[in-house]
Amino acid sequence: MVYRVLGKLLWKGELDRAEVVILHRGMPGDRRIVPGSRISSVKKGYILVRDGRGEESTIPLHRILEVSLDEKQIWKRTGKA
Repeated sequence: MVYRVLGKLLWKGELDRAEVVILHRGMPGDRRIVPGSRISSVKKGYILVRDGRGEESTIPLHRILEVSLDEKQIWKRTGKA
């Protein structure tokens, strides 16, 4: 489960080195990359992501498609997104 993967990265202090690909309708390929350094919190059903102005947005975990650490994929959603 992606919650456990992100929680482990946060706990180990590696979240800043991660990238999260989310489903984002309207973006090229319906994908958006979120640097781990912008993730301010990992909750059971969502992550909080800060934008360049410091404002937070809620991203549901079901929108996360994959997680990479140091450009190596460590988690990928299986099935239909």
